[in-house]
Amino acid sequence: MRNDLSNFIENYSIQNYNEDYNVKLDLTYKYPIKHNSVWRKWIGNLKKYMNKNDIFCDGFVISEYDRNISSLHNHILMYCDTDYYKCESVIFNYWKKLGSLNIEKYDKSLGYSSYITKHINKTENNDWEFLNML
Repeated sequence: MRNDLSNFIENYSIQNYNEDYNVKLDLTYKYPIKHNSVWRKWIGNLKKYMNKNDIFCDGFVISEYDRNISSLHNHILMYCDTDYYKCESVIFNYWKKLGSLNIEKYDKSLGYSSYITKHINKTENNDWEFLNML
């Protein structure tokens, strides 16, 4: 199942927007997050913030526990309809008060879709969602 999901995620942006993802994003929180409802709220608010800044975004968000299974963090593959640097700036400005982030240009050759799906369904909180559903 994880392999099928990884392939689906890898091809989603090209199939829907005729362009590959342009943002790879890892998000952590200042305080421990234990439930999906919390990250869904913050990621949904990030998406709304981007829309208010005239950036359409879509893609996938995956939740995963840290090594100690004490807090969730998120991995995101994102297609944005704008320049990478504008997208990077808007995301950084929103997230800097919530926690830390690692944001990079997406490089398909690095196999990120396989990496982010490795823990799906290992616990009830290792979950995924379409960004456009938040």
